[in-house]
Amino acid sequence: MPELRHLLAAYGGNDEKAPDLAAALGEAVSGAVAASSLRAVDGGVLALADKDGRECVVALSSASSTIEAFAGRRSTVDGLELLLGPADVSNGAALRRLLPNLTPRPLGLAPSFGFGDRIGLATPGHAAAVFAEGRGLAPIFCQQSIREMERTERTPDEVMRDAAWGAFRAGWTGPVGADADHLKTFKDVDDLAKAGFTFFTIDPSDHVDQQADDHDAAALEARFQGLLDETVEGAAEILDLYLGKSFDLGSAAVAFDEETLKRAAVKYGRALAHIYAMAARAEKAMEGRPFELEISVDETEQPTTIAEHLFLALELKRRGVPVVSLAPRFIGDFEKGVDYKGDLRAFEDALVLHAAVAEAHGPYKISLHSGSDKFGVYPLIGRVTKGRWHVKTAGTSYLEALRAAGRADKDFFRDVVAFSRGRFDTDKATYHISATLDGSPPAEGQSAEALERAYLDEDNGRQILHVTFGSVLTVRDEAGASVFKDRLTALLKEHGSLHEAVLAEHLGKHLRLLGGRSD
Repeated sequence: MPELRHLLAAYGGNDEKAPDLAAALGEAVSGAVAASSLRAVDGGVLALADKDGRECVVALSSASSTIEAFAGRRSTVDGLELLLGPADVSNGAALRRLLPNLTPRPLGLAPSFGFGDRIGLATPGHAAAVFAEGRGLAPIFCQQSIREMERTERTPDEVMRDAAWGAFRAGWTGPVGADADHLKTFKDVDDLAKAGFTFFTIDPSDHVDQQADDHDAAALEARFQGLLDETVEGAAEILDLYLGKSFDLGSAAVAFDEETLKRAAVKYGRALAHIYAMAARAEKAMEGRPFELEISVDETEQPTTIAEHLFLALELKRRGVPVVSLAPRFIGDFEKGVDYKGDLRAFEDALVLHAAVAEAHGPYKISLHSGSDKFGVYPLIGRVTKGRWHVKTAGTSYLEALRAAGRADKDFFRDVVAFSRGRFDTDKATYHISATLDGSPPAEGQSAEALERAYLDEDNGRQILHVTFGSVLTVRDEAGASVFKDRLTALLKEHGSLHEAVLAEHLGKHLRLLGGRSD
């Protein structure tokens, strides 16, 4: 193929020449090369190809070092070395070495957005949303919690691999983060640090006194004394440090009387001790590599008061635990997959003070978890925090993947709905939702359009599909074959442009509102 050398020379990173070079590379490897993925490297170019239903890395170069970075089949074309290799974990690591922007790094105080991906094919659509609506945004394309990995039967390495190859396919050249979400154990930290994650979300909810707000005076005193008796780290100094003191937040001041202080200590004292230990473990596991910490106290039954948030901030600073973001438990309901339920004025009033604590005693970003589809609060988050925010999503991308697959194969979507309804009563147990089976129609007898509206445009149906994702993605037949995941994956690959467009539109709405632009 003598034109390859000429096309490579003409390309030189020029996007206008990319389609011609991509077509020629595709012919050389008997596959379809994504023009958006072309990246100039020393003496050549890298690209991603779809061949025989699989993703493959293509490297064309006059520099052997580029080719030798990857495992695969080598050949010579027009005096250039050509490699075709699998887009796997090992070659993904080589890709990140050659394209350093794809290696996750700390993102600092820039506004950031977590694009959770439960299937592994969403990153091109996520990147398209950022290209269109994410001006000034720091994206985290690689985000998954330990619980989600268990429910989807994916490993940290696989999550990292899928995000890196997806960003490469999309032509992403900016920095990226990688969120090891909702970590609870030292093993969690070790495993995700080893895989290359750089943003560690510590979840101390198992150590929070969930009923602290309801303790009477005697119970509160007994529990506070318990902290002292157990010598919970930091508890002995709390009264001397904060009792009777007032802290200026600009628009308001917070004073710690004895009850307020002891209630905060009882609620979060053991949680803070766990956070200190987890932060130290992260530092050890990262072996000198830079990383960021987020503290998540959103998974509690009772909202985080401003005094409690201030107490957390003061104690984290006293213990030398720097955080890039903190997720309080806000007032109102943040149910999965649907908009905010609550008084927006009251939410805004509280957010103003939460943001003031983060500014005065950090600075760090305010983080919003269960952030999917919370369109009512996005403009407030963006404006009140003055751009110091982080938002996590995950389930919404799964739902939009089902939308794309359903438009491509109506019977497949009907089968998913029927199965999800059968799993709903079991799978809803670990979620805070208000959906009921009676709130959405059975799959049978509904037109494809009506079924999409009922399960992807209406809150009740979205929640039914949202909480059953793990069952859908892991159920197998008697022979051990995947019932839904393989077909879903095949549909999304076959209709990649549709999947990308659906995601870009839906996630773009999130980013547009967070950026203060009207829908």
